[in-house]
Amino acid sequence: MGVQKSNLNLDKIKNILEKEYDVKLFGLSTINRGTSNLFEIETENKKYILKEFISQRNKQTIMKEIGIINFLRERNINVPKYVKTVNGKYYTQNEGRIIIVQEFVEGYTIENNSGDYNRVIECASILGKLVKELLDYQDLSDENILEKYFSKTRVESGIEQMKQLIKAIKQNNSYKEQIKDELSYRIKILEEINDNFDFENLKKLTMLNSHGDFCSQQLIYNDKKDPTIIDFEKAKKLPIVWEVIRSYSYIDKDSEHGNINVDTLVDYFKEFEKYIKLNGYDLKYAPYLYLMQLASSTYGYKEYIEDCSQKDLLDFAFFRTKLCRDLYENKELISSKLNNYRC
Repeated sequence: MGVQKSNLNLDKIKNILEKEYDVKLFGLSTINRGTSNLFEIETENKKYILKEFISQRNKQTIMKEIGIINFLRERNINVPKYVKTVNGKYYTQNEGRIIIVQEFVEGYTIENNSGDYNRVIECASILGKLVKELLDYQDLSDENILEKYFSKTRVESGIEQMKQLIKAIKQNNSYKEQIKDELSYRIKILEEINDNFDFENLKKLTMLNSHGDFCSQQLIYNDKKDPTIIDFEKAKKLPIVWEVIRSYSYIDKDSEHGNINVDTLVDYFKEFEKYIKLNGYDLKYAPYLYLMQLASSTYGYKEYIEDCSQKDLLDFAFFRTKLCRDLYENKELISSKLNNYRC
């Protein structure tokens, strides 16, 4: 389930569906995906998805996502369809948390890093088409993303957070030494970035509207049509090369162990550029941008240090450190090949 325990149970869901949506529940099951709590709803002749957002989500962010989805539906991008309540609203609430209902999308998802070459390139094409359509969408801001995730301040904050986490590791932690070594390695990367990187160059990157969390886990495949793109809650204007290189790293089976196939990555960029043209700064700084974001994140380590039952999140942190290592060791090669593929 999601990152926050659900307030819902069978009786509450049944009552919400009947009262708010005039839908009678026949069957219920949970879906283990994403940060929200998801439930598959079966009625007499149709299926739906009920989504319970975490408590931090407010009405404004929900309406932002609904606005994007409705915009994309009009442009023939496959996205979910929200169901209105009997009062004509796109959401309802339970115990202070927002709930929405969507029509169920038939299809299947694939695991991270399980895509063959053709599926990898297809993913780049889907992202390119999505970003191209969002060029005309007027209601997204950058939410100060450069300062939050790609700045000297962020790097210095990441260094300090990791030093504090190393101190917080308990003696009986089974992964104490590995976590300590990996956090120390990330600190080394961040200190080098902090000392040598010219952050002013990031202001020259192409900023475009995008999904914000685009990856293979956000695609529902159906062999009869293009995949359906889901979960636009993090959509914003952002450095688009970050979305490109990040999404590649989560679909290519060759990157399963954190090693980027540079030739496939170049082809991924080429496919994306059939829809959206990038500038020279985008291509030069793509690996540096992604490295900065990955290395400065404590996600997975922090959660496991606080709660040793969160082993899946720790494994994800281990994977991302492997990506950091590969990006750090090959950043100049990646940058060079991306800059030269147009020649």
